[in-house]
Amino acid sequence: MSKSLVLLACIVMILGIVSAPAVFADIIINANESCRVDGDPATRDENRHDSSKLSIRTSSNGWKSWVKFDLGDLDVSNLETATLTVALNREKGGSNRFDVSCVNDDCLDNIGWDERTITWNNAPGNNTAVLDLLDPTKTTFLTTVNFTDGVAGEAFTIDVLEVLEADTDGIVQFIFHNSNNLQDLATHDHAEETWRPFIDATEGTKDKAKKPYPAKGATDVSPTPVLSWQPGDSAAPINGHKVYFSENFSDVNDGIGAIIQSAASYAPPQRLDFETTYYWRVDEVTGAPDFTVYRGEVWSFTTEPVGYVIENVTATASGSSPNQGPENTVNGSGLSDDLHSIETDTMWLSGFGGPQPTWIQFEFDKAYVLHQVWVWNSNTEFEMSIGYGARDVSIEYSVDGIDYTTLGTTHEFNRAPAVPDYAHDTTVDFGGLTARYVRFTVNSNWGGLLPQFGLSEVRFFYIPVRAREPQPKSGATDVAPDVVLSWRAGRGAAEHDVYLSSNEQAVIEGTADVTTVTEARYGPLSLELSRTYYWKVSEVNMVETPTTLPGDLWSFTTADFIAVEDFEDYNDYPPDEIFSTWTDGWGTQTNGALIAHDQAPWAETTIVHGGRQSMSFRYDNNLKYSEAQRPLSPPQDWTRNGIGALSLWFHGDPNNALEQMYVKVNGSKVVYGGNVADIQQASWKQWDIDLVSFGVDLANVTKLAIGLGDETNLTPGGAGIVYIDDFRLYPLREP
Repeated sequence: MSKSLVLLACIVMILGIVSAPAVFADIIINANESCRVDGDPATRDENRHDSSKLSIRTSSNGWKSWVKFDLGDLDVSNLETATLTVALNREKGGSNRFDVSCVNDDCLDNIGWDERTITWNNAPGNNTAVLDLLDPTKTTFLTTVNFTDGVAGEAFTIDVLEVLEADTDGIVQFIFHNSNNLQDLATHDHAEETWRPFIDATEGTKDKAKKPYPAKGATDVSPTPVLSWQPGDSAAPINGHKVYFSENFSDVNDGIGAIIQSAASYAPPQRLDFETTYYWRVDEVTGAPDFTVYRGEVWSFTTEPVGYVIENVTATASGSSPNQGPENTVNGSGLSDDLHSIETDTMWLSGFGGPQPTWIQFEFDKAYVLHQVWVWNSNTEFEMSIGYGARDVSIEYSVDGIDYTTLGTTHEFNRAPAVPDYAHDTTVDFGGLTARYVRFTVNSNWGGLLPQFGLSEVRFFYIPVRAREPQPKSGATDVAPDVVLSWRAGRGAAEHDVYLSSNEQAVIEGTADVTTVTEARYGPLSLELSRTYYWKVSEVNMVETPTTLPGDLWSFTTADFIAVEDFEDYNDYPPDEIFSTWTDGWGTQTNGALIAHDQAPWAETTIVHGGRQSMSFRYDNNLKYSEAQRPLSPPQDWTRNGIGALSLWFHGDPNNALEQMYVKVNGSKVVYGGNVADIQQASWKQWDIDLVSFGVDLANVTKLAIGLGDETNLTPGGAGIVYIDDFRLYPLREP
C-alpha cells in the first residue's frame, strides 16, 4: 500500500460526564507523492520532480507544488483532529508567505498522478493561464502561511480536519501556491525523513455524536431546521440521545434542559429567530444496565437574515454630473466594510441646471418582494456647507415600469457627516411589497442652496419567497438518473409545483408536466441517461398575492452511464477484499480463473482504466475454462433510464494464449465478437454488448460473470492474464 498508517499512542481520557473510557488514537499518514510544476510556457509540459524541493513562486516562470496522501481505510467520520505538516527545504530570510489549498474530490483531472508524470498542464485544479491562480471550481483555499526568517527544517502545521472529513475517495491533495518570494518545501521522499510532509490525524471514540447538520459554524440556516447527526455506535435505539439546544452557550455547555430523542434528529418546535446564533450538543446514551453517557461537542449555527441583498441592480437618473453617474450608487464604489469614503467620484450627483424634478431609478433583474433599502447619503467633504445630500424624497415602486405606486408620504433621508468611514443611517421599510422598479424623486437637499442632489450608495434587500439553491446545481453534469431534486423553499411556501422536462421551452412556458409536493424535494426519479433536463419550482402560498411565484429555470445533464462495477470499493481487509465479492476457480478442478494478486494489494493498482483499481484476471484453460462471477444484490433493473448496452474495458498481454472471452448475465452467455487476438494487446479496449442479446429478464439482473474458454468443451489450452475494469450501462449506441 502507498499509505503509511502508524499507530503512535492510545490515550485514556475522561471527558466530563463520560463514565466509560474514551480511547483516542494518533495516526500518522505520510505523503506518497509530491512534485513542483513549472509555469514557464516553454517547459509547462515537463515534469519537475527532483526528490528534494517543492518550489513556490508566482513571478518569472512561476512554480506551484502538489502533495498527495492516500488515506487507505482511514475512517474519516471518526476524526477528532487532523493537521498537515510541511517543512522548509532551505532557509528563507525576511517576511514570507504562501497559500495552501486542497483539490476538491469532484476534481478528477489527474487523480492518478505521480512525481514523474505531473506537469503544469495536467496538475489537478491548476489554472494553467495564470501563475498564481487555481481553478476555484476544483480547489478550495485553506489558509495563508506567514513566517519570518525561516530555517531549514522549520515546520508549519495547517488544520485539515474538514478536508479529511469531506473526503470520499481515499485521496487528498494539497497545493502550495501564491508566495511573495521563492519558497522551497521538502518533498515526500526528501533525504531528511523528519522534513517530509505528513498528516497527523487523531481518532476519537466512536460512541460520540458526529457530523452535525447544520454543519459546525454554518450560516444562513433556515429558521425551520431539522437538526441531525451521525449517532455514536453504542447509542441506545430508544431514548439514546440527549439534545441540548439554546441561544445561550452556557446553557448548552452546562447541560441545561435535555431533550430526550430516539431518532438521531431534532426539529425545534418553534420557528427560530432570524440572524441569530444557536448552540446545540448531543450526548449519546448507551442502554441498560450501564446507561453510559458520552458527552458531545457544542456546535453552533446562525440562521438566515430577514432580507438578502439584491445583487443585479441597474441605476438610471434624470441627469448626472461628469464622472458622478447613477451607477456609483449600486456598484459598491467608495465602500469598505460597509463604510463610505468622501471621494466624490464614488457617488452620484445630478447635473447643475438639469431637468426638474430630479429622480434616480433602480431596476432589478426581476420582481422581488422587498424588505428594506439602506441609504448612504451624499458624503462629500463639502456636505456640511453645500449640502448636496437628498433630504425630502418621494419613493415610488412598480412591477412593470409603467404603473407606479407611491410608498407612503415623503421620506427624509439623514444628512451624511462629511467624514470617511460613514455607515448607512437611513433605512426605508418596504414591508413585503413586490417591485422590479423603485424610483426616488428628490424634492429638496440638505443645503438648500443649489438645485443639485446626490447619493453615495443605495442597497436593496429582498425577502426570499421564491425557490432557490437547487440541488443538483443548475448546469450540473454527470447527474445520477435516480437523482432526488431538492431546493431551498421560498419563505412561507406551503406547496411546491415542480416542472421537469427535457423540453426547455415547455418548462419556461409552464406547459411541462407538473408535480405538486409539500416538501422541498422531488424524487427519486428515473431519468434517461445522457440527456439534459430543465426544471423550475413555483412556490405556492395561498395567503399571499399572487398565490404562486414561478422560480428560475434550472438545468442539469444526466450521466452518460451507470456504473455496475468499477472495482474502486475493494481494499485489503475483510470483508472488502475483491475475492470476497467475486468468486473464481480457487479450489476447483475445472475453473482456472484467479481474480486477485497473490498478496496485498489484492486489486490491480497500476494497469487501470478508470479510477485507482482494476481486476486482474489470470486464466488457465488447460482442460479447464476460466470464469469469475459476482452476485448483484439487490437485483438490478436494466430496463430503466434508456439503458441499452453493457460495456466493459479489458487490457491484454502479448504473452497471452488465445482464448475466447465472454460475459454472462443471469447465466446467459455472449461471446466477444471482436478479434480473439485482442486479448494479446497491451492496451485498453472497450467491449459494448447489446443487452437484448442476452435474452434474459433484464428487469431482474442478479448475477454478472466474465470468462475465457468454453465450460461445455474442456480441451488442452493456454494461460494468460487479462485486466478488467469499468462495467457500465449505456444507452444503446452505434458501433
